[in-house]
Amino acid sequence: MGKGGARLLFAGVVLALAACTEGRTAGGGGHGAAGDYCAIGSASSLFLIDRTSVFDAQDRAVVMESLGTVMDRLGTGDRIVIATISDHYAKSQSLVNACKPGCPPSTGTLDGIIGSCSTMLAEADARAFTGNLAGALQGVIAGAEDAPGSDIVRTVAQWTKSPPGARDFSTVYVFSDMLENSDMLPYRTFRDGTPEESLATAARFEVLPNVPGGRVRIVGFGRGHGADRAPLPAELDLKFRKFWTDYFSAGGGSVTFEGAIRD
Repeated sequence: MGKGGARLLFAGVVLALAACTEGRTAGGGGHGAAGDYCAIGSASSLFLIDRTSVFDAQDRAVVMESLGTVMDRLGTGDRIVIATISDHYAKSQSLVNACKPGCPPSTGTLDGIIGSCSTMLAEADARAFTGNLAGALQGVIAGAEDAPGSDIVRTVAQWTKSPPGARDFSTVYVFSDMLENSDMLPYRTFRDGTPEESLATAARFEVLPNVPGGRVRIVGFGRGHGADRAPLPAELDLKFRKFWTDYFSAGGGSVTFEGAIRD
């Protein structure tokens, strides 16, 4: 399937399942004739979706486009983990933890896996992988919680410090307005304090992330939490960008703020 084809297929499956199925978790590494697909891949990606603000049409379009692009980027055996951000890190829900099915190219080091890999079976597993992933996401795409808080810092730390498969995430995608509002770091403190003070709080509670050499791509930043989702004032926008840049940098990662994930 050409570039963009998987993206369109994924979007169509999500929309169809949102109308007629209940959410479910797409888990496990994926097993078939190829054994464990996770053993084939080398990359691992985390996609965190903030459900503490009600999604509007723009949010739904951006998260769909971004997830479709992430799906396009997955190589055979690459792991994708999708989880939610809620008002407390303990409420974070794992939606997807799976590796993309497929047969690896013929190489001497993987002859044992290749010899047992059926292309037809792998293609069937890949279709099931896409369908299960879309089913797990349909509730998230349809709406969100409108929760009173947003525990972003500790949720990121929890997932990146204990990555599934014991493989550090090479890419972390965060769909969120990035407005921290937790019992550890209330929004008023986050808003009125300096980025350095907020970072010191995260360090004191030992919740800095673990993203050594990882790329962090933030989508959805720049809008307020209110019903009108008004743009952040320029000073707050700059302050929050600095905090999150420093926060992920403290964990070894580099950060970009993007309108959507398109490549």
